[in-house]
Amino acid sequence: MKIFFNKRFEEEVLSSEKLRTTIVVWMLAFAVLYLMINIAIENATATGKPGIESMFLLLGFHCALLIFEIFAWLRITYRIKKQQYSIRDFERYLISLIEICSPGLIIVILAKQYHSPIMILHAPVVYLYFIFIVLSTLRLDFKLSLFVGGMAAIGFFVISMVLISESRYGNNDNAFRDEYISAFAKSTVLLVCGVGAAFVAGQIRRTIDRSLTAAEEGNKIISLFGQQISKEVVEEMLESEGALKSKLMKVCVMFVDIRNFTNHVSDKTPAEIVAYQNAFFEIVINSVTKHHGIINQFLGDGCMVTFGAPVALKNSAHNAVESAMEIHNELKEQVKKGNIAPTGIGIGIHIGDAVTGNIGTIERQQYSITGSVVILAARIEQLNKDYNTQILISEDVVKHISHSLPSDSTFLGKIDLKGWHHPLGIYKIA
Repeated sequence: MKIFFNKRFEEEVLSSEKLRTTIVVWMLAFAVLYLMINIAIENATATGKPGIESMFLLLGFHCALLIFEIFAWLRITYRIKKQQYSIRDFERYLISLIEICSPGLIIVILAKQYHSPIMILHAPVVYLYFIFIVLSTLRLDFKLSLFVGGMAAIGFFVISMVLISESRYGNNDNAFRDEYISAFAKSTVLLVCGVGAAFVAGQIRRTIDRSLTAAEEGNKIISLFGQQISKEVVEEMLESEGALKSKLMKVCVMFVDIRNFTNHVSDKTPAEIVAYQNAFFEIVINSVTKHHGIINQFLGDGCMVTFGAPVALKNSAHNAVESAMEIHNELKEQVKKGNIAPTGIGIGIHIGDAVTGNIGTIERQQYSITGSVVILAARIEQLNKDYNTQILISEDVVKHISHSLPSDSTFLGKIDLKGWHHPLGIYKIA
């Protein structure tokens, strides 16, 4: 599980890195477009502005950086496509260093346009440092964000010292002192922002850690319990914190039985019996799952299936009948192919109200479907032996599927069922 978790986390980190790179690409594309428009205007007006050479140099630098970021974006996309989610630390730090140094180079290029180079230190271009620091949080790495903040502070401070030294203030020592203080203050703010970004990146990383851990634990619980009971029941238990309160629902119950099971397995070894059961129940499970039913109990030579609980269905009777017919047809097909021994089945279906929910004590509980609908479905299934049929359904079921009742269905009449106070209409559909 740890290996799987690490892979999932690396996938999240790479996706976040792709988002960060996408933002940088669009920023640089906008900058390149802006510079091209400005250069075109300058050439059209033929003003002969002295800074035109700097603008060309700036355009070339932005184009080179844009190509670099596009290459990085394509590389990340390729890794995601090939599911190669890990990135070497050296590569990540190198890209970060190149990006955080770019504002400094832009400042140096633009400084040539000013009579006093230190004026550029008060221009909006300085804010590029903050943008790259903020974007570093998307790398979800505390150390990397701290590195970006530190390099931004050092880079800006060094460039400020160089530009201040190149400026000419005569004997105005106060101006020099103010610029030094301003440069130091801005560098300190950059460093503090880097520390803040590092803590944000770390917090985001821990949040993702917890989310992935919780998701994997939840999936593990559903997977483990789903092998014993229905996944729908597990999910409802998780949503209700394990307390499945009893409630009245309209459900369709189907009983499936293997005819003459005892005689069929009397001369088989335990391993052969299990293999036969698995082959049979695979057919049942696949069909029931396809039609949104759940298997409440395996009964050795059969099972009890419910449609419409715990998750309500638009027409549970239709789903149940469709599933029964599919089981019947698929079983014949598998017998014909020799994948399973010749097998006869009996299926009984009835629909009605039932109480659904957990029964038992705090120490031991079981999800249960309780009501006369369960008893009648079991009685209908047993009638298959008397009428030599394979699928019988009640008239209540027919009322819900009258539009899709098989054409060869036969009404067997009103039949007295054991333990029931009045006859029930029964239909044969196979």
